[in-house]
Amino acid sequence: MRALLQRSTAVLLTTVAFAACGDDGTMPETPIDPDTAPRVSVDRFSDAAGNLFRRSTVPSLPATDAPIDFDAAPFVTQGLGPDGQVVRYYNFDVMPTAPAPIWVFFREGSSTPLQGQLNVIDVVPGDPGYSDFWQVNKVLVPQDYVANTATSIEDILGAGYTVEATDMIVNCPVVPEGSTASEGPGANGLTQGWYKDQAVFYFDFNEAPLTATASGAVPTSDIFVTFNVNPDQAGGGPASGFKAQGTSDQTHNVVETVPGDPAYSPLWDVMPYDNAEFDQVWDLATAQAATSFGLAAVVNCPIVFVGEAPGNPATASKALVDRFSDTAGHLFQRSGDPSLPAAGAAIDFDSGPFITQGLGPAGQVVRYYNFDVMPTAPAPIFAFFRESGAPVAGQLNIVGVIPGEDGYNDFWQVVKVTVPDSYIPNQVTSVQDLVNAGYATEYTDILVNCPVVPDGSTAVMRLAGEDNGLTKGWHDGELIYYFNFLEAPLTTTDGGAVPTSDIFVTFNVNPDQEGGGPASGFMVEAGTAQTHNVVETIPGDALYSPLWDVMPYDNASFDTVSDLTSAQAAPTFGLAAVVNCPIVFVMP
Repeated sequence: MRALLQRSTAVLLTTVAFAACGDDGTMPETPIDPDTAPRVSVDRFSDAAGNLFRRSTVPSLPATDAPIDFDAAPFVTQGLGPDGQVVRYYNFDVMPTAPAPIWVFFREGSSTPLQGQLNVIDVVPGDPGYSDFWQVNKVLVPQDYVANTATSIEDILGAGYTVEATDMIVNCPVVPEGSTASEGPGANGLTQGWYKDQAVFYFDFNEAPLTATASGAVPTSDIFVTFNVNPDQAGGGPASGFKAQGTSDQTHNVVETVPGDPAYSPLWDVMPYDNAEFDQVWDLATAQAATSFGLAAVVNCPIVFVGEAPGNPATASKALVDRFSDTAGHLFQRSGDPSLPAAGAAIDFDSGPFITQGLGPAGQVVRYYNFDVMPTAPAPIFAFFRESGAPVAGQLNIVGVIPGEDGYNDFWQVVKVTVPDSYIPNQVTSVQDLVNAGYATEYTDILVNCPVVPDGSTAVMRLAGEDNGLTKGWHDGELIYYFNFLEAPLTTTDGGAVPTSDIFVTFNVNPDQEGGGPASGFMVEAGTAQTHNVVETIPGDALYSPLWDVMPYDNASFDTVSDLTSAQAAPTFGLAAVVNCPIVFVMP
């Protein structure tokens, strides 16, 4: 296409030079005033011009020559960028990949367009060969040329001016005078040009430079879209409208490129995907993985707004978590036990000293994890919900503290955050972001037991049906990982605290003796790991809580303690600590 244009230009120059040698009077002698020139009639919604937007099927579309407000539906769409960022783009309908020529005037020897001279085009919407995309042709005029003497291609040909085809493409949709599109670079106003000696008006979108492909075509990029009704169903496709979040304008249409990307183009290859996968599509990777209906159309959709990309759980940095520092640990401190895992190192909670086998209130065997001393005041965890009440799919919960920071607790009070339907998951990744956004929050009485641990940590035991993996969350824009123990529902007390239950324990050395208490280890039955630590409640009991009031009893009573009654009867040393020990096994 490029070579063809150059050959055509050579033929054109020969013809122009020959015509100019005669005195046929075809060249106008005086310039035309653009302010008083007649206006060309423009209709983008006729059956000849429109494809998605035709007045014959949508009578409410503006009439011929009536100004068009492109900031109103259906001409502007809010979608998603390749990294999940919010984008907005205008919809200028289906366009061919072959650009139309636009002639731009330069004085001979100058590298800047001729001031005051309007560009010339030879087609408008509805004419064969029209495109919003124009290939720039440089018209070289002499020093004595007066701006707007040439106002048509016939004038250019008649004068014999040198014309140089370039590979520069501009996106300049021709519209009726008075039309508006307020967003984006190059919009916010109309540019005036010439069409067959008449004034014509167009937008000039310059959000990114464009050059013709090797074949002379307008480059394209993909956009993945989904409709309220799939295109393979009756009434489906564009006529049904784009599917959006709730009552908002936020679609899950995903563009492959944005301005600034080397391959960006506003001429999009439209790839519809199955609307059943709407909630799973948030970025380019998920859009490309969705079930596609194939190429549907090629449309002109210049991107005029790109928001910040939301946090990406797949690539975000991880917070450094250390449960065994002197500020985080109590029973487990690396300063006292150097064998404990290093900061950030994965922890195997299925090995000692993090798991204990004890007894239930009726003497049944139980096993529980040891997550150290915890306060009774819960910390807040922020969970996101849309105005419709549905959880925000894909949004990670947010915490404000991690182990070692003031106010940390494995027990979290759920705070419900209500966001608009248009909210994109993980736009908020910290408490400060949440404060800045001003979203409504509501403290609930729901408690969750979610110890924050380094990535890779394991605690494989759970009661039936519980997930034993790690859950991701956010802390100050970084990823955290936590277990989610669900062996029993928990709610705050009337005072807003975590409820507690008793556990009666005994040590190899009593706490009132030198080297006694936790440092000496739990007393066990000879040759086994079976302690006679007795819990007051187990999951399913009305008062069960994994936050235990630790009541050490005299190890001289070890052999006589076999259930709650005998544990309560043993001499005790009083309340020693409050620890997080979720029960993960109860012998049937």
